[in-house]
Amino acid sequence: MRRMDKQAIAAIEAILKRGNDAKVRRKGKSVVVIEVNETIRYSPPPIGAGEGQ
Repeated sequence: MRRMDKQAIAAIEAILKRGNDAKVRRKGKSVVVIEVNETIRYSPPPIGAGEGQ
């Protein structure tokens, strides 16, 4: 398998510095770097003691 080039490694490091996750996928003989940015839109209030099921 081919090694990643310096541009791919630099892209991954930049993504990680921003606090996001990076996915690396193979596409033919090259690699694709994908930035994964998940945003929490809603978070329910925490369940207290004695509450819930």
